[in-house]
Amino acid sequence: MVDTFDFTSISGREILDRLSGMPARKRRKVARTLIYKKGRRPVDLDDQIVLLDALRKEPALTDFDQFYALIAGSHKVCEALLHEDAAHWLNMLLEAEPQILKMPISYGLRKDRTHLVFSALNVALNLNLFIEENNGPRLADWFFDELDALNPKRMTPYLFNTTSNVVKCAGLVILRKPDAACETVKLMRRLISYSIEISNPIHWWVYSRFQSPARLADVTERSAFGSFVNSMKRLDAMEDVATITDARGQRDALRKVAGLCVAQANPKQKAALLETVDRILDQHGGSVATEPPSLSRQATNSTGSHQRLLGFSSP
Repeated sequence: MVDTFDFTSISGREILDRLSGMPARKRRKVARTLIYKKGRRPVDLDDQIVLLDALRKEPALTDFDQFYALIAGSHKVCEALLHEDAAHWLNMLLEAEPQILKMPISYGLRKDRTHLVFSALNVALNLNLFIEENNGPRLADWFFDELDALNPKRMTPYLFNTTSNVVKCAGLVILRKPDAACETVKLMRRLISYSIEISNPIHWWVYSRFQSPARLADVTERSAFGSFVNSMKRLDAMEDVATITDARGQRDALRKVAGLCVAQANPKQKAALLETVDRILDQHGGSVATEPPSLSRQATNSTGSHQRLLGFSSP
């Protein structure tokens, strides 16, 4: 059923009614499909929000699945520009923070605390920006604490997927902490470089023997590669923030970073978030310190060009 039924054609309430009549194992399988495959959900955003709001409390799901239902629902509320609902979903994310922080680091994208944390932070930062709440300092502290505590020895090959959310979070955090831009850029470069370095070598072994096409023209780009390209665009923009010294140039650079990092499922959502960005920039004037204090206990020297990141030249 989960592979053939068209959930897009019925309402969220109807889906929940069907789920309630299923055995736990089937209910869990269908619910996970609806959480992680947004193309399988109802087309209407309100229906999606109703559905995901219920799934975040579904007892057949794991804690990870319930948290991702909360994150997915938060994204849809922000996409729909529902101001009052946004405050409610942001509060739920903030209330869930202690439980999220206790989740284990495991092998698997949807079973890993690191990916979960930055997924939650990303949507929380966007909701906070949308409704102009005063949780910016709290979210920034959460972000920098996570970045500082990140242990490379415990990361898995899925860190590559996680870097997209981390870089977007960084871009939104430095809007309110522009003096942290220089140090944050250094940490982002190291993070992306390391995520490439630990990408699973087994993938290469399998692809080279069984799944690689015979012609380059037949190669299909992975969605993760598109996310990587976008992450590098965001990082380039953040580097401009860290190096430009005149006030007008800094403001324009911060605005460009925001344009690349805010949620933008549709033009109206992006425009609404950027309106808040403009007000924030007008308030603090876009001032960026050229020699910020260290945000990490580790030394953070520049890591060189994008070619170094990809391992094409020695460090």
